[in-house]
Amino acid sequence: MTDIRAVVLAAGKGTRMNSEEPKCAHYIIDKTMIEYVIDSLNGAKITDIITVVGYKREVIQSILKDRCRYVVQDEQLGTAHAVLMAEPLLKDKEGITLIAIGDMPFVSKTTYSNLIAAHIQENADLTILTTEHPNPYGYGRIIRNENDEILEIVEEKDCTKAQRSIQEINASVYAVDNKKLFAAIKEIKSNNNQKEYYLTDIVKIFKEKGYKVFGYKASDYKEISGINDKIQLAEMEEELRKKIVRKHLLNGVTIHHPDTVTIGVDVKIASGAIIRENTLIVYNSVIGKNCKIGPFTEIKNSTIGDGASIKCSYIKNSTIDKNAKIGPFVFINNNVKEQ
Repeated sequence: MTDIRAVVLAAGKGTRMNSEEPKCAHYIIDKTMIEYVIDSLNGAKITDIITVVGYKREVIQSILKDRCRYVVQDEQLGTAHAVLMAEPLLKDKEGITLIAIGDMPFVSKTTYSNLIAAHIQENADLTILTTEHPNPYGYGRIIRNENDEILEIVEEKDCTKAQRSIQEINASVYAVDNKKLFAAIKEIKSNNNQKEYYLTDIVKIFKEKGYKVFGYKASDYKEISGINDKIQLAEMEEELRKKIVRKHLLNGVTIHHPDTVTIGVDVKIASGAIIRENTLIVYNSVIGKNCKIGPFTEIKNSTIGDGASIKCSYIKNSTIDKNAKIGPFVFINNNVKEQ
């Protein structure tokens, strides 16, 4: 069985976020960006994860704790340089390294799994995650030849007019033979305006060496969207909020005024529950059958028994027994028995 490890790039400050927090530490509903990435990698059965940290690294480490190993990129010298920081932990390893980005929180476990499967099935040395994007501006374009083979990745600023019309973009996520990865990275030059070492240059190096480069195309371009500023953060959060609400509606949960309801991605709600307007349910909360939750209610990391009714109240870290009636205007942060 092939050994698979992941390197997650999370060292950047994210200047355009206009925040003292590292970019990957920003929340989307109830989890930070980096937690979504680690969760998806774990869901793809990748457990050996190395996270590259840099700016305010203690913040990222306090979030992830022992869920991964860490290496430090003290100077922000580009994506290839960031991956190179993991070499001391990986240089002698056989197998596949998956390179993921800490500010792309919505790449699903299925996409990571499919990328790995395609890499193995094609017997590739490097597999690039790509997608057809309706608005490819700003992304690196995938350049293919007449045989549909990938030749290179060209960044937006370097594209010709014809290349700018290409809609297949680089997602900056890769599956790569581990030993060939680090040998190739050392050949990357920083002869660009930013004086940085770009991981995209690895494509040309692999091609020159006669290694097989393959592209796996993700079906949902929205998974691939990165987050660079607070506007994109808000837009992505709203996209996820709607997706989660829709899932629960389809599963038989009644949600009144759904535009005012926020539910965390890990929340479980039984069919038959009713969620009223202006309600927040987050973290690992579980809502039982036929519960009536809201309006104006917050439930955090709590379990609500079947048939319970909670309105205009705040419940945190608590277990509410079935058929309990809570509220209005109740604050609970412990265990509560049936009322």
